[in-house]
Amino acid sequence: MIASLVVLGLTVLGVLVCSKDRDPVLEDLDPKEHPLKILYPLSLRIYELTKKLGKQGIFGAEDVLREVYVDEKPEISLKKQGCKCIASALAVLAATAFICFAYAYSKEDLLVQKKYLKREQAGGRVEYFDLSMNTKVTETLNMLIKVSEQKLQGEDLEKLKADAGYYLNKNVLCGNESADCVRGKLNLPGSIPGTGISVKWDDDNSWFVAVDGTLKNGDYTDPVPVTLHAELTYYENVWDYYYDLVIYPPIITEKDSFLKELNERLTDIDVETQTEELYELPESIGDIDIDWEEEEDNTVRNFFIMGLFAAGIILPALKKDLKVKQKERTEQMMKDYPDIISKFIMLITAGMTCRAAWDKICTDYQKNYTRENADKTKKKARRYAYEEMIISNNEMQLGLPEIRVYERFGSRCSVPAYNRFGNMLARNIKRGSAGIIETLESEAKESFAERREAVRKKGEETGTKLLIPMFGMLILVIAIVVVPAFSSFSF
Repeated sequence: MIASLVVLGLTVLGVLVCSKDRDPVLEDLDPKEHPLKILYPLSLRIYELTKKLGKQGIFGAEDVLREVYVDEKPEISLKKQGCKCIASALAVLAATAFICFAYAYSKEDLLVQKKYLKREQAGGRVEYFDLSMNTKVTETLNMLIKVSEQKLQGEDLEKLKADAGYYLNKNVLCGNESADCVRGKLNLPGSIPGTGISVKWDDDNSWFVAVDGTLKNGDYTDPVPVTLHAELTYYENVWDYYYDLVIYPPIITEKDSFLKELNERLTDIDVETQTEELYELPESIGDIDIDWEEEEDNTVRNFFIMGLFAAGIILPALKKDLKVKQKERTEQMMKDYPDIISKFIMLITAGMTCRAAWDKICTDYQKNYTRENADKTKKKARRYAYEEMIISNNEMQLGLPEIRVYERFGSRCSVPAYNRFGNMLARNIKRGSAGIIETLESEAKESFAERREAVRKKGEETGTKLLIPMFGMLILVIAIVVVPAFSSFSF
């Protein structure tokens, strides 16, 4: 509970302290992609600490982030990714801490002042309390303490009497083979569960059998026939119960003797304090002191550990998500590659230079993107290949040599096809435009073939994924056909 409170308090305090922090990078974030934006100021401070320690790379590789978030600087993308990872971990930890604290706070203590158990009021039920006991003869021992409910008026006495007799006949032997050969402890309950009947066992045979059913040591060596007698009391109604059995001398250890006396004392306390609200546990039996403790509840600890584990896997999960986005980027770029090559061939054939064709493709894409996204409720995703081309076009407008721009384009894309395309255009600038159209046409044919192959593989993967539900449907159809057919046969 303390650990949960500390984590929750530190998180809330950190959010409040850092709430006034402002960073231009984190101001205009998409709420859908960054739902935990409220935690980003605190996350940013933690990120800056990891940056000082040189550990910011754990949130994602800069080259991967640059490929996925093509329109951002790598350091900005890394900062956003780091804040997202840290905020997710903080949210999991804070939620776990809150649940653990709420559970621990709402959980009522069983022991009052370490020696009282609260009894159910009239109309309640019998309560069983699982406690651990520490003594010099038993060390730590688990004890199940029964605390009866306050008495209630009952009905149908004859049925209750029959049910009580049946219950006792079934349970008195308590694991012994038969009433003619009793070697182990007997079950002599102080009440009949679910009936409100209390049972008082006669002490005429206390030399042989304790009130709790434990067999006592005696001066006998031969089997002894014993008739157990108990009074079943249901308010003013009293019934006699008899049970004949043969017992053998038990072997009593110091521990058994102590537990026998303890159970006798607990039974007496239960009867003596039944009209009181609190059930006082004995502090000693004879010269043996008893230290009562609640059985340790590990729910909070286990849940807190689960929260720590969940927070720990947030980072790998987000990094895996980044890898998925990188794969989707590559697939999207390969899908767009044949179209880009075809547009380039058409513009070059029309008499444009490579630079003019490049600028034309970028301009058309930007116009189409602006038009298609006029309705903000149906925003379309950007195309990575065209975004990379826009970056290269901006570099040329800033005065970077055209050859260098094409080479950087191919390297930046990190896709073999685009690397070939960039090198092809760079060679065209160096050696002249002779043969460029033929080279591009050959590249276009190859790219269309690769796209068809990619579509075929995608279809095969989809078909493979559908095999399991198809087999399930096949088995279902077979069952529908075969089961009625076999059931119609008479053997």
